[in-house]
Amino acid sequence: MFHMKPRVLDGRYIELAPLFILVALFFAEALPAQSPTSSPAIMVQIRCKPGTAELWLADFEKEILPSIQEAISKSEGITRFSYFEAALPAQPFDFVLLFEVKSLGSLDTKQPFPHYAALFRRVGAAQGEQILKEMGGWEQDVKVTVVRSHNGQP
Repeated sequence: MFHMKPRVLDGRYIELAPLFILVALFFAEALPAQSPTSSPAIMVQIRCKPGTAELWLADFEKEILPSIQEAISKSEGITRFSYFEAALPAQPFDFVLLFEVKSLGSLDTKQPFPHYAALFRRVGAAQGEQILKEMGGWEQDVKVTVVRSHNGQP
């Protein structure tokens, strides 16, 4: 019959403990948790009528973009904004607008989007409606999708 002696920690394990702790602390500092942040977002894909994309973009950059920037600076629901122009003519859209928002809860109540409210404050309700009507006349198709935006760290 075999009898095993209980092992007592000998000196070499005790000597290695501080080294192990230092290595663990180094990796904890050097390799932060890889948890990318995410936020709710609204993606709008816009297809303009033939020959109107440049007109739409000019009005967007002149009238709508400053209103979006104002809504972001006043923390009115939009936290970040990006817009993209199609790089190839065969794509199913001319522009993509990506609005990162604090919460999708704002979609539960009927109210103008924050950048529309900022536009109406900036140029007045009548002029704001005129701008939106004109730009809407250049749009052939608009697709709105609710998405989640992930911002991973490299």
